Amino acid sequence: MPLAKVYVPQGVLSAGQRNQIIAGISEVINSVEGRPDASHKYTYVIINEIPPSGWGVGGKPYAPGR
Repeated sequence: MPLAKVYVPQGVLSAGQRNQIIAGISEVINSVEGRPDASHKYTYVIINEIPPSGWGVGGKPYAPGR
């Protein structure tokens, strides 16, 4: 049972973008592992949205739009 975790700043992804990330990561994992179609439903992707105050970029607190 593969599990991929993705961390992004809160509010940067639309529902459609989250769906695309989940589908894309699942496709890569299943392709690389050569998993049969029946086992694809057991590939998990978790998207964790972190509040801006919980991020640092380049040694500084995260600031959207940089």
